[in-house]
Amino acid sequence: MSLTKLLGLAWTVWKVATKRVGPVGGLVVAAVAAIGYVYLGPWLSENYPALAKIVN
Repeated sequence: MSLTKLLGLAWTVWKVATKRVGPVGGLVVAAVAAIGYVYLGPWLSENYPALAKIVN
């Protein structure tokens, strides 16, 4: 996974989440989403390769 993809995901999640939970909550949600994406990527590619191709 590239750094630009991860930053793009975090930025998008932060922009959407700040409208709902404010800037601090948006930062927390973006961090959780980015960490989840990093950890779930290898697990998805191992267990569900078709779904991993769609997500990545």
